[in-house]
Amino acid sequence: MPARDPRKLRPRRAALAAGTAVTALLATGCASNDAPEAEYRADGTIRVVVAMAAGGGSDRSARAVSGALNGNDAGYSTVVENREGGGGAVGWSYFYGLAGEPQHLLVAETALHTLPRQEGVDLPFTYEDFTPIGMFAEDSRLVVAPADSPYDSCAELIEASADEQLFSGVSGTYGADGMVLTRLEQAGLEANRVPFGSSGEVVTAMLGGLLDLAPASAASVKGYIESGDFKGLCTLSEERIDDEVMGSIPTALEQGVENGTVLMWRGVLAPGDLSEQARDYWVEQLRKAVQQDAFADYMEADMLTPKELYGDEFAAYLDEYDEDIAGYFG
Repeated sequence: MPARDPRKLRPRRAALAAGTAVTALLATGCASNDAPEAEYRADGTIRVVVAMAAGGGSDRSARAVSGALNGNDAGYSTVVENREGGGGAVGWSYFYGLAGEPQHLLVAETALHTLPRQEGVDLPFTYEDFTPIGMFAEDSRLVVAPADSPYDSCAELIEASADEQLFSGVSGTYGADGMVLTRLEQAGLEANRVPFGSSGEVVTAMLGGLLDLAPASAASVKGYIESGDFKGLCTLSEERIDDEVMGSIPTALEQGVENGTVLMWRGVLAPGDLSEQARDYWVEQLRKAVQQDAFADYMEADMLTPKELYGDEFAAYLDEYDEDIAGYFG
């Protein structure tokens, strides 16, 4: 087997490997002979990959990040690539094959943890095979139904599902929407899951009368609640949404749904085996990007909770999150 390039290290092992290498070099008196690695600076076209279809929350995140990075005026330009399919598997598998390539970024979220845990899913990677750059937000979900639905709360929906055949849309199958349904199923909900490629497709299906309920982001359905097309049954947040319209929707916890919360992260990763210089470069670029007014407007419009973690801190968060996620699959 060929030796791995020592300059390109998996994020979890980089610090330990670097310390070991320095110790060895000092011990042999060779440290002064090693030339420092050339500084990385992006140029040309940077491809921002999103593993979900256009029109949904993941796509909006990718386009907001792409636009903000372009706003840094740092000598590169970004374009968004939607590589949807398989609940994220198509796009993430593609990104996994880009190991060591610093000219690509991935805007991702919670489904990166949940998809590999699904029964029958066999993937060659986990979140650990990518390089954490930064997290910029936490997000949650609510459950909506058509305005003429006979149910006014998630508690009523759960009770009725024992006798009624219900159909729920789910965007991405294995992401936050799937986690919402899992939580409700653990509380007694019985519903048929109908998968879609994006939250935009779920909204279209519900407008067409094809669904009885659906988890959704606040941003994707607020306009339909205001227009009277949908009604909110409950939120899966710890507290009510801080919004004049959405704040009237009670939480699942208020309705007595045990463990009725779902929290997801949104952030940016780079391919695995990335050089430390390239990782640090993109960390600083993302730090600058999320400070822009246009990005703040996106965060407000999507009703996201700002939470910034970068590099090693983001990596530690992902490790802890992955442990916590096991509770959805027990």
